Amino acid sequence: MKTAFIFPAFVSEYIGTEDKILNSFSDNFQQKLALVTHLTGDDYLHFSLEDADFTEDELCSQIISYIFSCSLSDELVNCGLKPGAVAGYSMGLYAALYGSGVFGFEQGLRLIEKAYTVSRSVIDGTDCGMGSIIGLTRDEIESMISGQKLEAEIANTNSVHSHLVTGKLKAIDRLLDRAKETGALNTAFLPVNTPYHSRLLKETQTEFKQFITEHISLKKPVYPVISSIDQMMLKTSENIRNELLRNLYERLNWMQTFEKLLSMGCTQFVECGAGKSLQKISRFMAGDFKVFTMNKIEKIITC
Repeated sequence: MKTAFIFPAFVSEYIGTEDKILNSFSDNFQQKLALVTHLTGDDYLHFSLEDADFTEDELCSQIISYIFSCSLSDELVNCGLKPGAVAGYSMGLYAALYGSGVFGFEQGLRLIEKAYTVSRSVIDGTDCGMGSIIGLTRDEIESMISGQKLEAEIANTNSVHSHLVTGKLKAIDRLLDRAKETGALNTAFLPVNTPYHSRLLKETQTEFKQFITEHISLKKPVYPVISSIDQMMLKTSENIRNELLRNLYERLNWMQTFEKLLSMGCTQFVECGAGKSLQKISRFMAGDFKVFTMNKIEKIITC
């Protein structure tokens, strides 16, 4: 049975026992919290699932998600469960690349911080955001965007009738309202103020590329890494560098990424991170497979 590790982005809802589960394996999670505290100067050692300073701050939320994902990936491999392929959902790309041996933990952290700061710099003074629309097709959403001349675009396709949208805040607000009027089953703002996977962030590529070239050493992946943009296998340093750049401003298609993993023979998926957002998304995917969240991994590992 071929296993894929899939890495979530922001964690909007925790299961509630993630820290206890990781601490039951080893002190790896606590060590990473201590390392991030040392590297950033912020106190991650006292992280709590109930502390809004960690869960609601955009950058802190990304970093905590990265720590959870990297720690779980380490524990799974140490227990003998090695992936046949990996893929990262949005900002989960950094943990996916760490998990496949492309760079070390500290370098992944530096990439997250730089991606955030350069993105915020590019949109300085512009109110932006992201939202979700469930119940409409991509064509229906794009028709609303073009018809209303909105400064918004589709950021990611989770399934035929589930999409993320990104762009300027007023445009996203109008788009979500219009989607509800059109018959969307559900719409919601995401807890982020940065228009990830939007053309608004295309100007990040020059500065971000220079940072990667000068500060990040990219190695050949130990495990196959699938692009969430075009579903190609990332084999070389150039492939990976381009993926890191494009991940900020190009549209993703998680539905096709998941289908690619299925076509590679993956029938067992581990959501390498906190929460169960990717497991929820997978319910709308066709195929014979199972997705295991952190609180269910004891069913597939023996340590």
